[in-house]
Amino acid sequence: MGQPKLETVEQRLVYAADGTQWRVREARAFDVPGALSSSCLIFDAGHVCRRVWSYPEQWSSLADLSLLEVMERIRRPD
Repeated sequence: MGQPKLETVEQRLVYAADGTQWRVREARAFDVPGALSSSCLIFDAGHVCRRVWSYPEQWSSLADLSLLEVMERIRRPD
């Protein structure tokens, strides 16, 4: 197993309704322990960071609030 590495594929800034700015990036996960997929979305607001392993292929074309909903889905119980 090599050195764990996250390689950014694409990124963009989105804004929540409360004005919080999130940097969202798609990253390829190489040899990352516990990785649930070969890539993930990382949502970073500076004071909090969240990783999502299951997300729509066209995530980068979603409206800001729709993309933030992808992040929020992982926090809600079914």
